[in-house]
Amino acid sequence: MKRILCGALTAWLACVLVSCGGGTGDSVDARPFSPPSNIVPAPTITGLLGLVVDSTNGTAVSGVTVTAGALSTITDTQGNFALPTIPNGSNVVSFTLNTYAPQSRTVQISSTIETSLIVQIVPNGALDPFDPATGGTLTVAGSTGQIDIPGNSLRRADGSAPSAGSATALLTPIGPSLDAFLLPGEYVVQPAAGGSAAQFETFGGLDIRITDAGGVALTNLVAPATIRIPVNSRNTTLPLTLALMRFDSATGLWVEEGTATLQGVAPNQYYEGTVTRIATWTAGQIYTASIITACVHDQAGAPVGGARVNSDGVDYSGGGTATTNASGVALVPMKRGGAAVITGTSPRSSNSGTISAGQSATDFTLIPCLIMPTAGMTIRLTWGAQPFDLDSHLKGPNNMHVFFASRGSLSAAPFAALDVDDVTSFGPEVITILRLTQGTNEYFVHNFSGTFTPGQTGSPARVEVRVGSQIRIFFPGAGEASNEYWRVFQFVVGTDCSVTINPLVNSWSATEPANPSGGAAGLFCS
Repeated sequence: MKRILCGALTAWLACVLVSCGGGTGDSVDARPFSPPSNIVPAPTITGLLGLVVDSTNGTAVSGVTVTAGALSTITDTQGNFALPTIPNGSNVVSFTLNTYAPQSRTVQISSTIETSLIVQIVPNGALDPFDPATGGTLTVAGSTGQIDIPGNSLRRADGSAPSAGSATALLTPIGPSLDAFLLPGEYVVQPAAGGSAAQFETFGGLDIRITDAGGVALTNLVAPATIRIPVNSRNTTLPLTLALMRFDSATGLWVEEGTATLQGVAPNQYYEGTVTRIATWTAGQIYTASIITACVHDQAGAPVGGARVNSDGVDYSGGGTATTNASGVALVPMKRGGAAVITGTSPRSSNSGTISAGQSATDFTLIPCLIMPTAGMTIRLTWGAQPFDLDSHLKGPNNMHVFFASRGSLSAAPFAALDVDDVTSFGPEVITILRLTQGTNEYFVHNFSGTFTPGQTGSPARVEVRVGSQIRIFFPGAGEASNEYWRVFQFVVGTDCSVTINPLVNSWSATEPANPSGGAAGLFCS
């Protein structure tokens, strides 16, 4: 039965999770991420379903090995995977492909509902050959990322010396200020002093992988190496000293091992320390957590169980994760005294709620419940320290214009709302569409600050779009100059409520774009 189930799920996924393939428009299936009832009876659907995409553009990544304990599978040509026999309870799931930095998530598997993930993986950074016998300093071009390895210090996992000849090192900086969940794991660390695992925030990450001439990974060091982790955080206050933390892919936890000190001059600052392992490293600090009680409902008001609910720091880079119970309730950790955005995914995205610094000073209940659209859209904008204020705009039929001065509504027309408005760098800003409107719509970003050192391109700005169970990611292209408006994409909702996304490649404007529907009326999809 399990083998039949796997085949059915894989076949269904291949049909509905079609990734962006280029061209002038991409048809998107906005239906729920759940197999049709005529394939497998809904009550028997358990296990893990998911999609792996490139963090730089949202395109599907095939050939990724997905591992959970003794179970393993490979993503198909559309980036889909299924592990229907994964055990109930907590599971560490790893995602590996030699052209990307490794990724990992810890998931809670239920016997009554399938668990779903959309996972973003970061393309490899610098490829650097060197001789392990002599060692050397390996750097990432255009970055302060670096490792200085003493000669004859590298060892294989079994303690043996590397093969003679040239080794290959891959150094990939991971920038959590754009998306905190590009780092592997769940922001939980085992402190060096012992005791219970704790939540932490990051100030930058660096993945390091080295293979010898025989193609065997070199993971140990008999003499310490010095690493430099580029500063990358939404927290504008940089501690002089942080903990060095190494990711353990077996446990899904970070492990505190040593310290790092702040070096360099902005914007080229980094945290420097010594390590005795080749791995993914971050410079971070443990914080006291507040618990946010959040509930997730569907459009009809019914609780959504098994949804993954994240806190995403606004004034710090880090996140907490919890899974909703059968009543749709999750207890989500976040930094006490910090600000965060709370969002549910399953993997369709809910609208988002904001927790202020004052609210998170103690445990807090988020009211009202988050709403998980059956077939809607969420648009998430993030950017760097400057410009300080970028604004999301959505225009469409019925003279719709959702932005900071007209934030819309999810309970009445236009059934679209600006959930989060950020004016102090980084974002996120989130627009949620509960009911799509038939006709032509456009999303664009306004550089409200009007500054261009850097502008949106150099910041960089990043837009993540989730439609139904799918994802698109956009970065601004060439031609910004002194233009304040980045026209990101248009999308056309058909009379059957199908969605076609048309990226507006390298499209900039000095003046606010007009409504693409031209004042036409449009019916709301149910």
